[in-house]
Amino acid sequence: MSFVSVADPMATLRNAKKRGAKIHFVDPRENESIKGIGELVQVHPDTDVYLMAAMLQHLHVTGQFDDDYIHEHADNIEGLKQFVSAYSPDRVAEVVGIPAEKIRSLADDFSAAKSAAVYMSVGVNMGRQGTLAYWLLFCLSIVTGNLDKPGGNIYSNGFYPAARAGRTGGKAINYEATPHGEVRRIRGSLPGNLLADMILAEENPVRGLVVISGNPLISIGNSNRLAEAFAKLEFLLVIDIYHTATAEMADYIFPATDMYERPDINLCGLGMQAQPFVQMTDALVSAKADRKPEWWILGKIEQAQSFESVLDDDYPQLFGRIDHMLQHSKLSTDVLRDRPHQTAVLPTPVAGQFYSDRIQTESGRVDCCPPQFSGALTDCESIFDSLISEAPSQLKMIVNRTNYMINSWFHNVNSLKRGEHLSNPIYINPQDARARNIGDGSEVRVFNGNGEVTTTASLDDKLKPGTVALTHGWGHQQSRMQVAKKHAGVNANELLPSGPGSYEKLSNQAFMTGIPVEIAIS
Repeated sequence: MSFVSVADPMATLRNAKKRGAKIHFVDPRENESIKGIGELVQVHPDTDVYLMAAMLQHLHVTGQFDDDYIHEHADNIEGLKQFVSAYSPDRVAEVVGIPAEKIRSLADDFSAAKSAAVYMSVGVNMGRQGTLAYWLLFCLSIVTGNLDKPGGNIYSNGFYPAARAGRTGGKAINYEATPHGEVRRIRGSLPGNLLADMILAEENPVRGLVVISGNPLISIGNSNRLAEAFAKLEFLLVIDIYHTATAEMADYIFPATDMYERPDINLCGLGMQAQPFVQMTDALVSAKADRKPEWWILGKIEQAQSFESVLDDDYPQLFGRIDHMLQHSKLSTDVLRDRPHQTAVLPTPVAGQFYSDRIQTESGRVDCCPPQFSGALTDCESIFDSLISEAPSQLKMIVNRTNYMINSWFHNVNSLKRGEHLSNPIYINPQDARARNIGDGSEVRVFNGNGEVTTTASLDDKLKPGTVALTHGWGHQQSRMQVAKKHAGVNANELLPSGPGSYEKLSNQAFMTGIPVEIAIS
């Protein structure tokens, strides 16, 4: 599970079912979590926005909004009502791929439940409208009175109030005019899908690049074009523990320490832990060969350029920022080191604190239809129209995720290369395969306007017809790593778009799911 940290999540779901919870899994694929736990609601890829808009529309027209809760905690509810009014269950059913009556029954069940919670993960936020999807998801929680209520959605603060990072002070989103269109910087970050364009630009191109613990030639869409762009860089430095495809093109490769060779703290779980805790871990073993932590490498580069460096101090305070954050929980790295297992278990989150202590709006209330979304709401209707006009035979590719390949982290682990996981076939519903004269194990071309890969077909009746799935993290033909190169597979991201229009403007998230593809015998 992504965006939530739960010890043994399957046991948590099984126990919830034993207590009488009704659990629905909305997914184009019958995933591994469903069996014995819940009911599959099998939708078309990248249509979640319209499913949730239709559920909200039904709840509104049938008088199931919790008006008292909305009056106490929400603003701009009329804006939300106006937006969802265009997306009735009857109108969206064909696009979403489930009957209108099923949409209505989902909404009715959610509203009638004594308590109800919603959860959404990377399969949705990687679509064309991920921000709107998350917005509507939590609107379902709000309009039914389930946000910050026992049994509903509760915010977990962790050891530091990380929600402050999203505070806007009511200001409009600042978009910069660039040769690649209007671009938003989010905490200093630009869209990765514009990297090739920025390198290949005629005016003021990116000439040098430092890549830290990343492999953009595998992980960014249209990787062939990005490889062409990287060839034009004057300087490429890679800091990593692996000799990746990106490192293969580097001018310099600096080997970094791994997780056992450096001190660390579990920072990334802030706001996502069902049971918050913080753990300080020291290095367990000495660094192999000349491997150094990233901060040391960067500090040395700064010194070589006569810049101020953390290495200028005899005793650098590496965890100064972390100690400042830990103060909010009356902790420090030194205090953690003295704790059993160097761990502090924090209070379990409880309902009733979101509006008083957590929310970051000036009013202390939820804006149910932020004006910053106006452009995205207009685009939503345009995307809907394009979905209506698609040919019924159009295939949509989703990314398959397995515990044998998480992102691209396990590509060189020999023990995980076995059985069907020796490579990454394209999974296709038998009905779609028959229509294309494709058999199980056939060599096929998967292609679109962005690129093409050749792999084998694997028939999978757990996929909704019209949906195909390709496990990402593969495509290591150019790797020097022996296991990864032996079982190279194909890179799903070669089929993804890049450049202007290939990412969600609100979030900079690349479009990585619901990608139109064609499949034919090779």
